[in-house]
Parts: sequence; structure tokens; C-alpha cells
Amino acid sequence: MAALGRIGRLALGAAAVAVVGGAATAAGAWLDPTRAAHAYLAAFAYVASIAVGGLVLLLIGYAAGARWMAVLRRLHETLVVGFPLLALLFVPVALGVEYLYPWAGPAALSEPERHLIDLKRAYLNVPFFVARTALYFAVWILAAEVLRRWSRRRDREPVTDLGRERAFAAALLPPVGLAITFAAFDWLMSLQPTWASSMFGVYFFAGGFVAAIALLAVLARRAVVTGAVALTPHHFHALGRLLLAFVVFWAYAAFFQAFLIQIANKPSEVTFYLARVTGSWKAFVYILVLDHFALPFLLLLPRAVKYSSGYVAVVATWILVLHYVDVYWLVLPVLGGAGVAPHWLDLSALAAVGGATVAWCAWRQRGVPLLVAGDPLVPEGLHYASPT
Repeated sequence: MAALGRIGRLALGAAAVAVVGGAATAAGAWLDPTRAAHAYLAAFAYVASIAVGGLVLLLIGYAAGARWMAVLRRLHETLVVGFPLLALLFVPVALGVEYLYPWAGPAALSEPERHLIDLKRAYLNVPFFVARTALYFAVWILAAEVLRRWSRRRDREPVTDLGRERAFAAALLPPVGLAITFAAFDWLMSLQPTWASSMFGVYFFAGGFVAAIALLAVLARRAVVTGAVALTPHHFHALGRLLLAFVVFWAYAAFFQAFLIQIANKPSEVTFYLARVTGSWKAFVYILVLDHFALPFLLLLPRAVKYSSGYVAVVATWILVLHYVDVYWLVLPVLGGAGVAPHWLDLSALAAVGGATVAWCAWRQRGVPLLVAGDPLVPEGLHYASPT
């Protein structure tokens, strides 16, 4: 009952934050629709990337038959129950396409740029853009909701084998991965429609994936503090190892995209980085290199510290903050200017999208046991020990 009360208070508090943030963002959209649209897109892409990263991790856990992840599965499901709401939260992006994307509105373009966009017009048009996004969400909702429904059913009807879930997860991983890749192309890469990178989808996924692991670690720490789940230091060691591995993976994707573009040295490709190293935007490159990669890497490298739930949760919180910085750096430089121009709309949009998503997820998970009673992997997962 106490846990249920905490979840209810969290949902109500997050909903209040969302209402205030949504009202402020709506007012900002009336005053400056272009700036509001970009702030909202950054917030939406940040939250959505964590959700899709969490979904991939959930699918991998089922497909691999990971015992230790079975103990975290209910916490993990909290990350992926928000897709129906996120589909609704995409509506402002769809309504604001002309303020976001040069291919959708009356942007001031040079003749060569307009020609290149016209060559892509069969793909870059508003109806197809919206239809593709609807397809992405259909795939994500299908994967998340089916697995959650089966998980809830195991509370009432215990099973001895997860073969059905394992086969479903393995089958859904490719379409979910393709949806993430093309969502990155559509939502973010097409902000500069004359620029393209085959690595961009991997880069976007990598950031969301490590952020999803980080959020799972924060939720796990909270579960330990409240006594909701009997997690051991070994579970946090496993989460810490995942964080370390995928911080490196994110850095690898970021570096090789830049490296390959620098080697090719084509004017049409370097425009992405030119916009993001102009003026004070260049500081973001150093912030991301040092704070999104080097610092977490060094903090997570020692073996012993990863057994501390508090330590892992603090590093995970830092990664979550830096992931927003990363997404912000992907979106806002397309507005032009000499560098960073923080705006209150950035905070209000994040409050609107993040608050609404937290409220929705908390409300959907109210009254749900944090351990699946009928999951055959839970007993072994509770006694998981990190390899020496």
C-alpha cells in the first residue's frame, strides 16, 4: 500500500509538472513558434530515445534468456509502457513540421539545396513523414504491449518456460531496430535534408540505449532504498558493466561518424559539423567528449565501485543529463546563430514531455507487483552473482 501511495504521488506530481510545462510551451509557441518547435522536438527525441532504448534492452533480455534481468523486468517494463502516450505527444511535432524542417516549409534555401530536396521529395513529404512515424510507433507498441501483457499474465498463471517470449523478442528485434534507425533519419537527420549519414541511426540509438540502462539503474536504486525489490550488489555490478560497455559504444558511434566524414571531406557532409562547432556550440563537443564519455568511462572502470548501488545510480543520473545535452546539440544548432542561446522553452518543453511520460508510466504501473511471481527465471535471478 505504501508503494502504491508513492506511485500515485509520483504520477500526480509529474502530471502537475507536465501541465505547467505544457501551458508554458503552448504560450511560447504563440510567441515564437520556431523556437518552441525545436525545443519541443529536442525534449520529445530525448524521452522517446530512452523509451526505444529500453525496449531494445527488454527484447535482448528475453531473447538471451538473461536470468539477472528477470529480477529487474518489472522496473524495466516501466520504461516501455509509455509508447501510446509518446505517439500522442508526437502530434505537436507533426503540426509544427513547417517550423522544423526545411523540406516542409517556406525555408530560405539556395537553388542547389532546393534541387537536392526536390530529388528526395518522394520521401520527404509531410503525409509520408507522418505515416512512417505511425508505423514506427505501431511496431514499438506491439512489442512493448505484448511482452507486458504476457508478463502480467504470469502473475496469475505461472509458466515453466519462456520460449514464446524468447521467440517473439528475437523476431521483433530487427523491425524495432529498423524503426529506431529510420525515426532518427526522419526526426533529426532531416532537420538538414541535404546532409546524410548512414551512421546517424546507430548514433541516435546508442545514446538512447545507454540512457535507458542509466534510468533502469536509477529505478533499481530507488527500489532498493524503499525495500520494494531485494536486489543485491551483483545486480548493480551488472548494470554498471552495461553502462560502461555502452558508454564506449556511444563514443565509438560518435567518433566514427565524424572520422569517416572527415576522411571523405565532402562539402555536403561536413555541413552537419560546421553548424555544431560554430561559436559556443563548439564547447558542446568538449562537454560530450569529456562528460558523456571520458568521465563515466573512468568512473565505471574500477570493478569494486560498481557493487555500490548509490555509486552506480549517481553515475547513471549524470549520463541521463548528458544524453539530453547530446540530443540538444543535435537539434538546436540548425536554428543558426553564433552559438548556444538557452531559452526557457527548453525547460518547459522538457517538463511537458518528460512530466507527462513519467505520470503515464507511473499510473500504468500502479498496483503491479515488482517481481513476476510466475517467471521461471526469477528464483535464479535473485541469486545472481557477477562473474569473477
